[in-house]
Amino acid sequence: MLGHRFAEGKNSLNAIRLVLAAMVIVSHSWWLGGYGPEPQPGGVKLGTWAVIGFFGISGYLITQSRMQARTAGSYARARFLRIYPGLFVCVAVVAFAIAPLTAAVTGRRFAWPDLLMYFATNLSAGMPQVALAGIPGTLDGLPDPMSWNGPLWTLFWEIVCYVLVGVVFGLFRPELARVAVLSLFLLGSATVFAVDAGWLASPTPYDWPLVPVLSFLAGSLAYLFRDRIPAGRSALGVCAVLVAVIAGLGFAPSLIHLPLCVLLLAGSLQLPLSAVGSRYDISYGVYIYGWPVQQVLASLGIHDAVPPLIFAGAALLIVAPLAWVSCRYVEGPARRWRRSKNASRRVHELA
Repeated sequence: MLGHRFAEGKNSLNAIRLVLAAMVIVSHSWWLGGYGPEPQPGGVKLGTWAVIGFFGISGYLITQSRMQARTAGSYARARFLRIYPGLFVCVAVVAFAIAPLTAAVTGRRFAWPDLLMYFATNLSAGMPQVALAGIPGTLDGLPDPMSWNGPLWTLFWEIVCYVLVGVVFGLFRPELARVAVLSLFLLGSATVFAVDAGWLASPTPYDWPLVPVLSFLAGSLAYLFRDRIPAGRSALGVCAVLVAVIAGLGFAPSLIHLPLCVLLLAGSLQLPLSAVGSRYDISYGVYIYGWPVQQVLASLGIHDAVPPLIFAGAALLIVAPLAWVSCRYVEGPARRWRRSKNASRRVHELA
């Protein structure tokens, strides 16, 4: 079963998350390079597939984190240190280094108050109606002249999911928490299904936050029922068929979440890639630095000289070392600090 296999501690989730982060960069290449409509397998953008996968894996791991946390405070601290140190540095690097240097090299103009506003508002992790997408003047003339880091909007909804899990498991015992999460998942799925079926109008023509949130809930359910979910190759085959059929019928946004989540989780137990990211997990850095790097490449006119996959490959070559630096010198120290604080607290409690 899924829970038993994960308890053995050997999986390839870091490798899968790295692939998903790379998929986001590939997906964004069409938009940021002005290449026209991107491929949409199953009627869903490649980047959306990746975000759905990210949220599903996150739902499993974050629910595990909340269930194993000694207190709500330790859970909140762990989640804060997982997101904010890397985000803070990324926003600062974009606002005070990447954007002004790119503007200076390409002859564009900017105002320092705009840089400060971009920095301050994006510390909200892309909060709607708060975070400013761009810095006036720095991206003029590009296919997307309005945004320096589009993916940040998903971080806000990731944090919403963290809070949701924290509240649900703070208010209810595990048995009732299962019912609460399942109820939220079924209600949300029914709503999105009504949109997929054409019974309701979509609230947005672009990315609908409820779709990745449903994947997070699916991951949470996978953890809560982990001891009842098979994780063998037969289960992988069934999930793969379900994903293909659902996507082919055009209901991926509403019905794909559970089978895709189980496919990724169980698949991580079959892949021989557990060493990838075991020391340096750069997937988060790849995700948050990908869009700014692609905007720099577009500012230099690279998108006019190469096809989209080469544009994406060039971005990945630049992003990988940036993500490694973020992991090695920002995210890693934050996690080690949290572990050292927890260890000190346990020693104090035992004394």
